[in-house]
Amino acid sequence: MRSVTLVLICCMAPIYKPALGQEFPDKPIRMIIPFPPGGATDRVARTIATKLSASLGQQVIADNRPGANSRIATEIASEANPDGHTLLVCALTHVTNPGLFKSLPYDTVKDFTSIALLARTPLVLTVNPKVPAKSVKELIALSKSKPQGLNYASASPGTAAHLGMELFIQSAKLNATHISYKGAGPQVTALISGQVELAFLAISTAKPHVENGRLVTIAIAAQNRSKQLSSVPTLAEAGYPGMEVYAWSGLLAPAKTPATIIRRLNQDINKSLQLPEVQKLFDGDGTEATPGTSAAMTAYIESEIRKWAKVIRDAGITAE
Repeated sequence: MRSVTLVLICCMAPIYKPALGQEFPDKPIRMIIPFPPGGATDRVARTIATKLSASLGQQVIADNRPGANSRIATEIASEANPDGHTLLVCALTHVTNPGLFKSLPYDTVKDFTSIALLARTPLVLTVNPKVPAKSVKELIALSKSKPQGLNYASASPGTAAHLGMELFIQSAKLNATHISYKGAGPQVTALISGQVELAFLAISTAKPHVENGRLVTIAIAAQNRSKQLSSVPTLAEAGYPGMEVYAWSGLLAPAKTPATIIRRLNQDINKSLQLPEVQKLFDGDGTEATPGTSAAMTAYIESEIRKWAKVIRDAGITAE
C-alpha cells in the first residue's frame, strides 16, 4: 500500500508544481517606486501597473518611496518576500549608486532578479540661445577658448544630466564647470536665464523650450535620432560614437523569486509595452518602450554599472 502511495505522489508531482505557478498572483502586487509621484519614471511605472493589473487579474499598487537617491525603496524591496508580490521599479540611480556610495545596504546585482526593461529616454545636449555655438564642434571650440570653460547645470549631483555631461567632458576633452541645482525645474530656469551655458535635458523637458526659442539643442546622446527632434543629430554623427545617455526604467524582483513568476511578469510586461496606446503615450514624452528578456536586462544593468563607475571614478565624483 505504501509503495502505491509513493507512486501516486511521484506521478502527481509534475502536475502539482505548475499548479503552484498558476496560483500567482493570489493577492495585490506592490510596485515600489523610488521617486515622487508625477515624474517620468513614475508615469512609466503607473502605466505598466495599470496594464499588469488587467492582465494578472490582481491590482498592482504603486507605492512611492522616494529619498536617499533611491536607496530607501531599494532596501525595502531587497528584504521583501520573493514571491512576486513585491516589485521594484529601478532607474539610472540603481546603477550609479554603487559608484557614488562607499557602501549600500543591499547588493545591487545579487539581491535582485531582473524582470524587464520598461523604457528609456535619451538626453539632449542643450544650450542657451546666446551661446555662439550651434554644433558640437563649435561648442567644443568655444569651451576650449575660455580659461575656465563653460558652465553646465544638473538637477543634482549624480543625476543623468550630471554624469552624462561628465562622460561628454571626458570623451571630448571639454572644459566645463558643474553647477548643481535642486531639481530639474531650477536647472532649466538657470539654463534659460543664462546663468549657465549648457545642460543635458530629457527630450520632454527640452522640447517645449526649443519650440518657443528659449533653448537650442545641439545633439542627442542616443543611438538614433529622435522622432520628437528629428533634425537634431546624434553625438555619434558629430564624431563621438558610443556617447549615449539615457534616463531609463526597469522592473526588478527580490532575488530567488521563482523563474515561473519572472517569466509570467516578463511576458505580460512585454505585451503591455507593445500596445499602441502605451507606445503613443511614451512617444509624447520622447520615451522609447524597451521590451526584452530578463537576461537582457541583467546584462544591461551590469554594463551600466561598469560604464558609470568609470565616469564617476575618473571625474572624482562622490555623494558622501
